[in-house]
Amino acid sequence: MIIYTSYFKRSLSRKMGRKVPRNLASDATPEKVEQALKKLNLKYEVQEKRYPKNWYDDKVRFYIETEKNKGHLLREIARLIKTI
Repeated sequence: MIIYTSYFKRSLSRKMGRKVPRNLASDATPEKVEQALKKLNLKYEVQEKRYPKNWYDDKVRFYIETEKNKGHLLREIARLIKTI
């Protein structure tokens, strides 16, 4: 599963790539996403790729090895990012 930091950015609309509800969205950074993935004990790999809709934004995406549902996992990560 691949996730981008743009999925969690409060300033983005759903159309521009936000994947979590606005009440869970925050000012996500690659560092915060990485901390959340570590807290969830997920195996992941950081790749230097940009989100196509926001090519001008962060240069990082995360490849996660998991069988979890993507929507549920994104909401879990978003909740953790808000506490970091």
